[in-house]
Amino acid sequence: MVKQLHQFCEINSGTANLEGLAQMANLLQTVYHPIADTFQVKSFQQLPVMDISGKMELLTCGNALFIRKRPHLKRRVLLCGHMDTVYSADSPFQKLSYIDENCINGPGVADMKGGLIVMLHALSAFEQDKCAAELGWDVLINADEEIGSPASSSLLDELATQYQAALVYEPAMTPTGTLAKNRKGSGKLTLIATGKAAHAGRSFSEGRNAICYLAEAIGAVHALNGKREGVTINVGKIAGGEALNVVPDKAVAQLDIRISLPEDEHWVRSEINKIIGQLTRDGFSLNIYGVFGRPVKRVNSGTERLFYRIQQIGHELGLTLDWKDSGGCCDGNNLAQYGLPVMDTLGVRGGNIHSTDEYILLDSLSERAILSTLLLLDLAQGGLEDLKHDAIS
Repeated sequence: MVKQLHQFCEINSGTANLEGLAQMANLLQTVYHPIADTFQVKSFQQLPVMDISGKMELLTCGNALFIRKRPHLKRRVLLCGHMDTVYSADSPFQKLSYIDENCINGPGVADMKGGLIVMLHALSAFEQDKCAAELGWDVLINADEEIGSPASSSLLDELATQYQAALVYEPAMTPTGTLAKNRKGSGKLTLIATGKAAHAGRSFSEGRNAICYLAEAIGAVHALNGKREGVTINVGKIAGGEALNVVPDKAVAQLDIRISLPEDEHWVRSEINKIIGQLTRDGFSLNIYGVFGRPVKRVNSGTERLFYRIQQIGHELGLTLDWKDSGGCCDGNNLAQYGLPVMDTLGVRGGNIHSTDEYILLDSLSERAILSTLLLLDLAQGGLEDLKHDAIS
């Protein structure tokens, strides 16, 4: 497993690195070949997105890999992961290094190439048991999760209703192995201010400064924080202006919004529209673009029952497993909106993800693979029906 970790992580598969993602997809097909029945490569149409300059561009996302076992069975589990990382092809963070004998620092070691290895080895071990014949499984590994799965979310929507449970291999919440419970939803919105360009010396008064106008707007948007429990709005990026001697006619702000309840989206949009209305002025305009791509994840009774089963298996292994709410999002959000029991942090233990300090605790590779193998065996031997019964009751 450690050897595979090096192999996986030495391929740069940043979300925008389509060549690296293709290499990763090929490697994944190779390692799954001994246990899988069928492979499908899922490609997606380009998506229109607003860039930081306020221009609409077409986004191309990498292909997803869909792997099937015993597709004829109705008793099915979906296992999910992503092959993309946050580290671009030109990032200086490309190499793995040992912190100590149980800890490796490297790009994607925890989020989530370590999780991909856990998933692979759990399924490989599961397939050695005779009761595996009673359970069908599919693996979906996408390539755009780190940017919110804008392309593959349609595939997640399509698949969610075809299973009795979903297991997602994001890293554990803490180095001790805490799992995620409820998750916030998120939106990515772009606020564009327009004014009028003019020479800063000759005709300054004829211009309409879009940067200053945007500054007023984002100040008002930031002030929404604290006004509704569970809602946060982060002004994450701003851009505007060109030459210093020109009054800027466009300025752009990108917002990351987290919500705790589905109805929070309406509140956020309503408040931003109020701000736009209050700032109406001659020669200026404000417009908002974007979507809430990650729905709120609230655990249902089926998910609670799934956690209980995992907790009991952990107890047999000498592990104390707990769960807590998370402000982060993942593909589990998208799957859970359809009532599917979802556990979405079954990957490795580690920490400092999305930074050059990202690390994995190596003993969690085998630990988490054993945990998932036993969970799959449990589900194959009646656990799936127990989840369904509990969710209905």
